[in-house]
This record gives sequence, structure tokens and C-alpha cells, in this order.
Amino acid sequence: MSEKRQAIKVDPVTVGEKSDIDNLAYLAAHGGDGRLFKMEVDYTKQVDEAIVKSNEIAQKGDVVGAVESLNNIEKLSRLGSDMKSNTRVVQHQVKLCFDGQKWDLLNETILTLSKKRLLIKMAIAKMVRDAVAMIEKLPSEDLRMKLIETLRTVTAGKIYVEVERARLTSMVVRKLEAEGKIDEAATMLLELQVETYGSMDMKEKVEYLLEQMRFSLVRNDFIRASIISKKINIKFFNKTETDEVQNLKLKFYELMVKIGLHDGSYLDVCRHFRAIHDTPKIKDDSLKASAALRSAVVYCCLAPHDNEQWDLLNRIAIQREIESVPEYKLILDLFINQELISYKSTIVAKYEKLLRRGTSNSPDTGIFDTSKEGEKRWSDLHLRVGEHNMRMIAKYYTQITFDRLAELLDFPIEEMESFVCNLIVTGQIVGAKLHRPSRIVNLRVQKANIEQLDIWANNVQQLTDTLNKVSHLILKEQMVHKNLDLTKTLVNA
Repeated sequence: MSEKRQAIKVDPVTVGEKSDIDNLAYLAAHGGDGRLFKMEVDYTKQVDEAIVKSNEIAQKGDVVGAVESLNNIEKLSRLGSDMKSNTRVVQHQVKLCFDGQKWDLLNETILTLSKKRLLIKMAIAKMVRDAVAMIEKLPSEDLRMKLIETLRTVTAGKIYVEVERARLTSMVVRKLEAEGKIDEAATMLLELQVETYGSMDMKEKVEYLLEQMRFSLVRNDFIRASIISKKINIKFFNKTETDEVQNLKLKFYELMVKIGLHDGSYLDVCRHFRAIHDTPKIKDDSLKASAALRSAVVYCCLAPHDNEQWDLLNRIAIQREIESVPEYKLILDLFINQELISYKSTIVAKYEKLLRRGTSNSPDTGIFDTSKEGEKRWSDLHLRVGEHNMRMIAKYYTQITFDRLAELLDFPIEEMESFVCNLIVTGQIVGAKLHRPSRIVNLRVQKANIEQLDIWANNVQQLTDTLNKVSHLILKEQMVHKNLDLTKTLVNA
């Protein structure tokens, strides 16, 4: 067939003056199977005449005849790889159906055009975009859903209309959610791998991923939500500070807080609240900024002690904004200062009302509410206070009795014993041992005699090295001064 057709010679200068889309239309077209076809005939003039004729037929009320009148030129332009002309024809056929309010014909035309042999991708893509724009203009919900299903059928498995398919799926998901079909909506939305869509704008991509996270959390699928969260690059939130991007950032970190609380990762939750606090939109609102900062302080104190937690604790303490929440600054200082914290007389007596119910100057954070999770976090705070006190005790005691240790830790003796055993197992107290018959806790590792002798020998070696160095420096100074005195004597002579 191609040997009988004559390829049009295109002037390079003329092509260069056209837009990029026009150049593609004049030079090549992509077929439905991905092959590249060279344009063989220019049907622009014939298409102009056919469109005018179809409009005249449609004005007489014969919409079906108007659409069918374009079938011949649509076939010619498609087989001739005239992308520009074929796109115009396809778009106009859909427009005729919409303007004539022939909704069944509209769905039928879309399905028919998408199944043609050697279809042109650009034409189908533009036809789908036009049809998507028509959805909101349809008179009833049933007609809208019918058109959406038709377009979803057409776009299934086609990469060049993947963005439109994602938008159509989002419409269906919203409807299913409104009807209470959460599981069905979540399954449909999670099928989309929007992170691989190169043609989708980053902002729109983040919106879809956040919706996928939200539906995963609704289904209590925290593992999937955590996996999806890693697909979002948080640098996107810091590139621009528009109101829409800030809203997306806040939504992202609110979902991350839920994941962190479910996993019991208090340190991650603290970081998320710090990110919320650093958002310009939150900083401008003093009440929201203070609330985020209070939550960050509490969750940092709730996190188990390690190098990261200690570093973050001190970073928060030197922030200028911490002065806006003085009560929580005092709580922070309790964990920074190398002193014992009395759980009953300090935490319970002074700060329980502040932390659990709030005050007129400092509202409740909701962290230690009366729910099961709130009670667990309150008991975790008791454990963090006990761990802090145990580290302080281990610094100054080599041995301590059970009774005295239980008194310092504010634990009953039975709970104190299991608490200390857990600290030894987790490595927070190195070398400690419990001697139950004598009811004594040894907080220092007893070294073997040979090991102790090696330590003493090493100390003696370091001492002699230091003495030799000091002696050498003294002799050096004496020689310098002696030479200076000799030089002065010779000069005076």
C-alpha cells in the first residue's frame, strides 16, 4: 500500500516556522502499536471541507449523520499518518456528540475510535482529554459515571493516556468513598503506580500518593502506607512555599505522625512535628506553632535514650522558639540536666495537669489523653524518667541496695527488679549485675586481676611519658634563656 502513495516533500524552513506539534504532525505519527509512520498525504483541505459539511448536517438535527459523514476522512487521515488532520477529525466527532446531547452516541463513538486499526496515539490522547473535560458538564450523575467507565475502558493499558486514567480513577474513588465503599475505593486507587508516570506533574503525583497513604491507613495497612511514603521526595515540599504545597506538606506529615505512633517510633514522630512547626503557614499562626512545638518536646522526651535522641533533645533546647512554651522548656531541661528526676514529686505533682489536661496558658496536646494509647504513653514517660535516673545512679554508685534503688527510681521493688533487668539486657547499663540473695545491685564491672594490672601498667606508662615530655620542655626553656643571657653579655661587652 505504501508503495502506491507518494510522500510529500516538506520544506525544512517551513517546518521550522511551525510549532513542535505541527512539526510532528507533518513529519511523523505514532501508531497504536508504537511504530513510527511517516506522513504520506496532507488532508488539511479535505478535513476543513468535511468539518463544515458535518456542522451543516448537525444543525439540521441529524447528529448521527454528521458523525458518520466524518468517518471516511477519519480513515483516510489515519491510514495516511496525517496526525494533525486525524486529531482534528476525531476531536470534532466527539464534540458533535456532546453538543447534540447524544450521550449514548458519545460513548459509542469514543469506544469505536479507540479500536481502529493503525490508530494515532496523539489523536486518541487529545480525544480522551476533551472527553474528560466534558464529564463535569453532563446533566446527571449516571451519565457522568457511564462516560467515566467508557473512558477508563479506553485508557486501560495505554501509557500515553495514563494521567487521564489516573484522574478518572480518582473521580470513581471519590464516589465510592461517598457511598461508604471504602475497601473497594482503596483497592482501585492503590492499583495506580503514579510514581512511574513521567508525564504527570509532581504536585499532582504527590496528591495521588497522599491519597493512597490515607486509604492505606483507613484500612489499617500501615506497612503499605509506610512504603508509599518513601515514594515522596520531601525536597519537593521545600522547593516552593505556595499555599497548596504547604497544605500537601502538612497532610503528609500528619499521615506520617499516624504511622509513627502506630509503630511506637516516638523519635520519628518528634521529627515530623518539628517539620510541621517549620512550615511557614504554621509559623505564622502562633497557636498552631506552639502546639506543634509542645508535641515535639513531649515525643522527644518519650523516645528511648540514644545518641540521636540526645542530639535532638539538645537541638530543641537551644531553639529560640522554645521560649514561647516555658513550661515545656522546664520539662526538657529535666531530661538534659545530669540530675535525678523525682517522678512523684516532680512529674506527677507539678506537670501531670499540664501534660494530661492542659492549663489556661498551655492547652492540652492530646498525647496523654484517657484512651488506651494515651495511658500507654503516660506509662512510657514513667519508664523514660526511670531510665534517666538509672543512668545518673550508675554514674555515682558502684553498689546500691534494692530498697534504696527502688526509692530513687519511684518503683515498687518487684517492678524495679524487672525494670533494671530490662535495662541490662538492652545494653543501656553496661556491666550491671543483680545479687538477689544479698539484695544488692552491682553497677560496675569487676575486672580480673590480670586486667586490672594491665590498666595500672598502662597508667604508669602514660605517667612516665608525660613526665619525660615535661622534662624535655623544661630543659628546652632553660637552654633558650641561657643563650639569651649569653647574647646580652656579648652585646654589652
